[in-house]
Amino acid sequence: MIAVLGATGKTGRYLVDRLCADGREVVAIGRDQAKLDSLDSMARTVAADFTRPVSIARVLVGASHVVSCAHAQFTKVLLDCLPSSLERLVLTGSARRFSRIPNAAADAVRAGEAAFLSSGVPGVMLHPTMIYGAPDDRNVNRLLHLVQQRAVLPLPNGCRAMLQPVFVDDMVAAMAAAVERPAAPGASLVVAGPKPLSYAAMVRACARAVDRPVAIVPVPGFMLAAGARLAAMASFNPPFDGDEIRRACEDKSFDISALRNRLGISPRGFDEGLRLKLERGWVS
Repeated sequence: MIAVLGATGKTGRYLVDRLCADGREVVAIGRDQAKLDSLDSMARTVAADFTRPVSIARVLVGASHVVSCAHAQFTKVLLDCLPSSLERLVLTGSARRFSRIPNAAADAVRAGEAAFLSSGVPGVMLHPTMIYGAPDDRNVNRLLHLVQQRAVLPLPNGCRAMLQPVFVDDMVAAMAAAVERPAAPGASLVVAGPKPLSYAAMVRACARAVDRPVAIVPVPGFMLAAGARLAAMASFNPPFDGDEIRRACEDKSFDISALRNRLGISPRGFDEGLRLKLERGWVS
């Protein structure tokens, strides 16, 4: 039995579909029963909440594999709820744990990873980069809307910083492989696209995909961050907040050899993932 926590989230729902399609016995766990009812009918659904650890422990009884799509901040609670039947635990972290920018969410991922690695529980924590491709994919949806609305985009420092977004199907495949493959347990690994590209290149790819010209105007990052803070204080809704602008100026490039060697995943490039997203009509 595979228990999936956070089953109604942006990735969890697709993982439940994948595991059910593979013929696995799945228990899908989330906080909202109405959302759970929309999942694959082959999965058994149970409402439980990390604020009530006993509810988590109760539903995990008998599970051989536990996959958490919930935030890594819940790792310590989850470790105390694991059943004696457990063979493998798969956790979702975030590539933000490698950021040098002070951030409470990144600190929570690092703390969760440390708790897991010191626990001795067999399994692996996956650190995805920016996941894109789903209908509610906030980052790429926002860029697609921006390039359709504006022919000129001011971007921090011209957005030369590198990033490695991963397509949602590849993230789901990595999680399924982390459940199945003998080589998966061990050191945490990054789930990312095949190679880094600049944020500016990602913007231009979005513009090409919707056949809109776009000009990128480099603006010092500190100026845009300050402008975003002022706009928020004035009750405007800027497309990017100050923290997002600071993170956009930080390189996020990763070696994905472990993803290929341990999980057998060869992720698709951004252009291909973007094409699939648009073909599926996955733009909210």
